[in-house]
Amino acid sequence: MTYTKFRITAAGLFMFIALSSGIGRHDVDPAAYRNLAAQKPFECVGRVYKDSVATASCVLISERYVLTAAHALLVSDLRKDTVQLNGQTFILYVPENTRVAYPSSIYITVNGQQRQIKSMTLHPGYLKNTNKGYCDLALLELHEPINTVAAARLYIKDDEMSMFVTGVGYGVTGKADKMDSVAQTDYKTAGNNVVDKISGPKSEGRKTILSCDFDAPGIAGCNKMGMASPLPLEYICGGGDSGGGLFKEESDGFYLVGICSGSGTDINQMLKTGYYGQVMDWTRVSAFAKWIHANMKG
Repeated sequence: MTYTKFRITAAGLFMFIALSSGIGRHDVDPAAYRNLAAQKPFECVGRVYKDSVATASCVLISERYVLTAAHALLVSDLRKDTVQLNGQTFILYVPENTRVAYPSSIYITVNGQQRQIKSMTLHPGYLKNTNKGYCDLALLELHEPINTVAAARLYIKDDEMSMFVTGVGYGVTGKADKMDSVAQTDYKTAGNNVVDKISGPKSEGRKTILSCDFDAPGIAGCNKMGMASPLPLEYICGGGDSGGGLFKEESDGFYLVGICSGSGTDINQMLKTGYYGQVMDWTRVSAFAKWIHANMKG
């Protein structure tokens, strides 16, 4: 069992709590995003429960292992705070006394099957660099295998830039132009985007973060990087999507290219255009393939 105690500052975690979007285009029926997530290649995307509360997503990568975001395995005490911005008051819950949860407090479900966690390994780079979200990756070993769901295959090529991708998870959902429509649900959703940027410190010789922005149909000032035209099912991930999968379709099927890490919310942008113009980050799987395989037993 891998279990590590550590503490980080509230500032280092705010970027993850601030993101609350899993949001689709305002001019698209939300059912289209649910239908995309229901496709068979995405059955491998499951949910993480901490103290019996659904908190994040995960991806089955073998019968006995799932990947998720390292930050999804943290527990904190929360301190209520308020911030004044442009004449409006925002209530924040700032984490403090942050530590890694006990494996016994966590279980996962994948395609309706529940499994307890035997061990969990957080990437050591994340523990050393939490303020940057670097290496936001964790490998969970299951007590019992899941052998009725096809596991995701890891993408190992180095050509993710400008790639058309599909993100899948259990995050909150709603319409991009209606912030009050955003709510947590119990169903899986998915959406499309394009990898607009690859950045971050290197691991295994590759930069570690894939980023996408949420482009808007006919709304100026939303494009932050890459092409400005939104895809038909353009979306951005959200609270609860952390640990979910980013997939690329190849000629022989889908491959896992990223694990959802999240991003900070640009409040000024949100006041102008809702969730359009926000940026999401994914931990790049190809930069950690060797580490993943080295920590899987058998």
